[in-house]
Amino acid sequence: MSLVVLVFIQTLMKRHFIIFALILFGIFVLRLPSLFEPFWYGDEGIFAAVGRNLNLGGTLYLTAWDNKPPMIYLTYAGIFKAFGVSMFSLRLVTLAVVLITGTVLYEVALAVLGKKRALWTMAIFGVLSSLRLIEGNLALTEIFMILPITLAMLIAVRRNFDYLSLFGAGFLFAVASLYKQVGALEAAALGLFLFLYTKSFAEFLKKGFIMAAGFAIPHALTLAYFASRGLVSDYIFAAYTYYRIYLSESPRYALLINALKIMPIVGAFFYCLWKKRRGELAISHLFLLWGAFSLLGSFFSGRTYGHYLVQATPAVSLLLASIKKPERFRTDAAIFLAVYILPIIFLTKILFVGFGAGNFFEQATYYGNFLDLTRGKKSIEAYNNYFDSNVNLIMATSDFLKTAGAYGKSVYIWGDWSWLYATADLHNPSRYVTSFHVFGVPGGKEEVIRGLTASPPAYIIKPPSSIGNFPEFEKVVEESYTPIIRIYGAQIFGRRNLE
Repeated sequence: MSLVVLVFIQTLMKRHFIIFALILFGIFVLRLPSLFEPFWYGDEGIFAAVGRNLNLGGTLYLTAWDNKPPMIYLTYAGIFKAFGVSMFSLRLVTLAVVLITGTVLYEVALAVLGKKRALWTMAIFGVLSSLRLIEGNLALTEIFMILPITLAMLIAVRRNFDYLSLFGAGFLFAVASLYKQVGALEAAALGLFLFLYTKSFAEFLKKGFIMAAGFAIPHALTLAYFASRGLVSDYIFAAYTYYRIYLSESPRYALLINALKIMPIVGAFFYCLWKKRRGELAISHLFLLWGAFSLLGSFFSGRTYGHYLVQATPAVSLLLASIKKPERFRTDAAIFLAVYILPIIFLTKILFVGFGAGNFFEQATYYGNFLDLTRGKKSIEAYNNYFDSNVNLIMATSDFLKTAGAYGKSVYIWGDWSWLYATADLHNPSRYVTSFHVFGVPGGKEEVIRGLTASPPAYIIKPPSSIGNFPEFEKVVEESYTPIIRIYGAQIFGRRNLE
């Protein structure tokens, strides 16, 4: 009898891990087309240009500038250093990060919800995080920062919020926030849960202090690094002060919208408090706070891009996998759900304009575009145009630079073709690798002119979709450069021999 039971248990375990492996394989299949996308997305191009500059001996915020904390550029630089500049290697690492995150999330759910719901959690996360609908196919800050966040939650939960796990969680939350500022919000979720879950206030203060200490170390090291190079003010401005531009671009009814952003947190906190007073507070209630704070991160900015929602995919996956069929209608649960869910639905619809059925159709065309290419039903040019009409133009410009022997030389691009800096191994004579930053940073225009004058590039490229212009730049081009070629609207100017 015992042998039969043992065989039965082993069969169930084997079946469980087969399903686990199939889910991981399914995530791989969902993300497979992303490995073969062209160099097209603007933010990825900026990260690539800055990362490549670092590999060429540059210094972040001094020789290459963007308005993000440093981790994303270090990640790109590391990938390019190890594998070279290619979309395949970049997205393959991103795929690995998603698979690891899914596995870590499975372990979180396994510790709290059980085996079956752990599988559901991983499956839901795999689908949500891979959707082009929320730009999950891209190698952006959110897709990288959810791994340290999920790891932080795992070690805290598995070690029952002891001191060592909270120190490690704080450290990991800091790493996440060094990818994107709002990565710190999940630390607030865990801190608020500890306030409710810890038996005494004195113990909560100790645990809070230890988690804060872990959080402070990566930021202290980052500040020390930039201080050693006299770049603290540049770092603070780029990574934090500049972010006010995003916050200021709020839509109509900003007061109402900002209040709705907080409502899920308020609802989750009071629901957990009510559960505590009834002696029913459980670790699973942490997921409510995690979800509320991660969605606040998604809605935080006045700007709304689909990839902001990637931050919420781990917590939302846990919450969806936690749903149980109610045995009876409960007024308290209905009130909580109204306070928690309705603002989320409303904000998603209002802030992420066009987030609806049309996007799901577009998701299908994304896979269709890939299948048409693999079956030979679509040319590479048509395949590239699906993503952005500039892709083939950038490739043609890259071919010209290669023919002209400009690879590895100093070239200035006035526009949003940042990918070209990385793919053609170009040196940027100005720290701004995209023209819209020139207008966003005080003194940016004057700085560009000083850079072009002090270190004149061999070529200046003006794409047809250049963002803005200013007379001083035009004067430099007119006086020191001559038109060489126009490639489908992109103008390329070569430096005159002025000696």
